[in-house]
Amino acid sequence: MKLHTISINNLKRRKTKMAFLTIGLMVGIATIVTLVTLTRSMSSDIERKMDEFGANILITPQSNGLSMNYGGISLGGVTFDQREIGEEDLARIKTIKNSKNISAVAPKVLGESR
Repeated sequence: MKLHTISINNLKRRKTKMAFLTIGLMVGIATIVTLVTLTRSMSSDIERKMDEFGANILITPQSNGLSMNYGGISLGGVTFDQREIGEEDLARIKTIKNSKNISAVAPKVLGESR
């Protein structure tokens, strides 16, 4: 007698044990497949949402500012000596440390309106 014939004959004799073993294996495999699928879909969803947020690098022109605090309360600040980003600065943007992460350079005005 060989080992595989002994195990097959034993499983034929104990049918309920074989049924529980089969059900246990199916539940285990289904759990693993579900977890892998869930992990992949969550990862792709997070990647898609991060892409919607856009770039995480914001380049602003150099300016001098004065923050105002009184008794631990921030009263805002005053910005002065602010200049605009010119055409000659666009080439310098490509030389920053993480320039490979920049997908686009778009002109936008960030400021307050009255």
